[in-house]
Amino acid sequence: MVLATPEEPYKFADHGVYQGIDVEVLDEVMRRLGLSYSLTFVESGTRIQQEARAGRADMLLLFSKNQDRMEYLIYPQESYIDISWRFFIRAEDAGSIQFDSYDDLQGLQIGITQDFSYTPEFLASGLDFQTIASNNLQIGMLLAKRVDAVPMNTISTLYEEKKAGRLAQLATLPQPLITKPYYNVFSKASTFPEIESLPGRYDATIRQMQSDGTLDAILVKYLGRHPGSGDRDGS
Repeated sequence: MVLATPEEPYKFADHGVYQGIDVEVLDEVMRRLGLSYSLTFVESGTRIQQEARAGRADMLLLFSKNQDRMEYLIYPQESYIDISWRFFIRAEDAGSIQFDSYDDLQGLQIGITQDFSYTPEFLASGLDFQTIASNNLQIGMLLAKRVDAVPMNTISTLYEEKKAGRLAQLATLPQPLITKPYYNVFSKASTFPEIESLPGRYDATIRQMQSDGTLDAILVKYLGRHPGSGDRDGS
């Protein structure tokens, strides 16, 4: 039994069909391992963690690592999703704007969203911030040239802008503002017969999918480009 909380573009239902980056990765992993599985969406992240604690779930999709969770979850070595915040710029500015340090962004208008939690270092950087009430207005402000760069959730923004048909107008700077790996995890209380060996087999399969291009193809399908490409040319 695999449980997950629905969230586009990672895992979601479209007209009753389960789709998303994690759904396709999971399906390919299980196919290569020769294992059958069932996937159920549960709205509450707390609830699926309780199910894992009780041994009623064998695997959970897309969790960050922390000490409390490691008491009842087995984390594999491989993470194919880093949820990061990168600076989005206009494609026409690619090559003329860089971010290796905050000094590189001096003199630019940087869009930030009211009441969002950014890193203390970023907020104390002395940059010229323009505060916007709603995060979903940021890319429109950028393309209208009212700001020059905006830090956004990389994967979610690429996905939404691909759907909106605006991806070619945007580029991302390679250096993330912040990044954190997320994992598909296994329940220590699971009664699945192969649960102890499964994380190692899972890791080997993920590495195989990385080397043969399968993971890249899934990411490009949903995002239009690899989220870690750090492209400067908007391609």
